Amino acid sequence: MDTAVAPNYRHSLVTRVTHGTFGLAFAGLVLTGVQVYLHAHWLSDAVLLHEIFACVMIVSGVVYVAYAALTGKLGALFFRSRDVTGLVPMAFYYLKLRPSPPEFGEYNPLQKLAYTIVLFMLAPLIVATGLAMWPHFGLFRPLAHLFGGRKAAGLWHLGLALELVFFFFGHMVMVATTGLRANLRAIVTGYASGPQPSASTSLRAGASFDCARARVRVP
Repeated sequence: MDTAVAPNYRHSLVTRVTHGTFGLAFAGLVLTGVQVYLHAHWLSDAVLLHEIFACVMIVSGVVYVAYAALTGKLGALFFRSRDVTGLVPMAFYYLKLRPSPPEFGEYNPLQKLAYTIVLFMLAPLIVATGLAMWPHFGLFRPLAHLFGGRKAAGLWHLGLALELVFFFFGHMVMVATTGLRANLRAIVTGYASGPQPSASTSLRAGASFDCARARVRVP
């Protein structure tokens, strides 16, 4: 007899709103940034729009990190030394070279590595280089000197932006390989059909099945 699977509440409202806002602002940043870099004329006031999108993205990122810290989930995002051994097996799982992922908690090793690099390394540096190029306030001139001048800061900013773009595409590949429709539904509605997939639950289920099968005796 089939039993209905209760929906799993995976993402809170704060997580969904900040992810959506961050994604839209990031798309606007890329569009206006390319226009500024190529000296194109697709949109009027591209520099101003770029600054507005940057502020929106910074606020959404700060809210997400603050919420994660207040709810005790920030520590789960950190990549730790014990996660190193799971990197290659997890990559093989994403590449469909192994049937099941290695055992992990709320976030897998590749997710932790990506979040740690982006939230605590790339994001602060890209904000700092952006402020170093900001001509409105002399307060940020020391930042420009730190990066070797405004032109050098611009090159740093461009390189970091490209890395952020690569992270976005890598993130979407991870989302697609683990169920694009289910993951998109979860980030929009907060709910995913069925329990959240993880190696821990699959290993426990497999162990229970093996134990049950071992108790069966064929007459």
